[in-house]
Amino acid sequence: MKGMKERLAKKIKLITIVTTLKQGLALHKNNIDRTIHHLRDEIVDESGQSRGCVTPTLLELEDVAVDVSEQEENLEEERGILLEFEENCPPGGEDSVVFYTTGLRGVRKTFEACRRVRFLLENHKVMYRERDVSMDSEFREEMWRLLGGKVTSPRLFIRGRYIGGADEVVALNENGKLKKLLEGISLVESPCECCENERFLICSSCNGSSRLIADHRDEESSNDKMWTRCRECNENGLVKCPLCS
Repeated sequence: MKGMKERLAKKIKLITIVTTLKQGLALHKNNIDRTIHHLRDEIVDESGQSRGCVTPTLLELEDVAVDVSEQEENLEEERGILLEFEENCPPGGEDSVVFYTTGLRGVRKTFEACRRVRFLLENHKVMYRERDVSMDSEFREEMWRLLGGKVTSPRLFIRGRYIGGADEVVALNENGKLKKLLEGISLVESPCECCENERFLICSSCNGSSRLIADHRDEESSNDKMWTRCRECNENGLVKCPLCS
């Protein structure tokens, strides 16, 4: 009988210990939860976020860091590719694409080469300054001065670097480097509002004739007309588009 009482007393003591232990664990857990919520509220208050805002998880922060790292690597690769080409900047070409071309069909090979380069630029949907040497002799002189000789079009410049002619541009497009060279260049959203991508406008001073009536030498003779060259336009009676040329 005495043994049974001792065993019963031990069971009662054990139950009391277990109950106390459970209560202690529950209390400890509540304290931890309150501490976590308190720290979270402090972080939200310091960051200026609303309490309903979800704090980014470590995984999300890692994803952002990876994206930034990839962007930096792409920029470094782009700069590296650009440095492979000769620094030779046409007027207004520091941060843009300048394309010297011709609209004349007299030499079919040259005309088709210009079309290929223009097609690639339009396919990448980037903005570029097209300078037709057949429409303005200043463009031709400008191209010759940049390249140090009487070269033929097409000639492409990107961000102040001379890229080359049609063969070089086509090869760069095939190995994927042209796309990297054009990264960061503004994309074309619509045709030029000023000239509809014609790059030139008819001179408003001479209406495209490239001639103006000069002052009469003899005011008494109405038939005595003197003509002078219009200074506002080129030899074809055109002026460069102020937006895209």
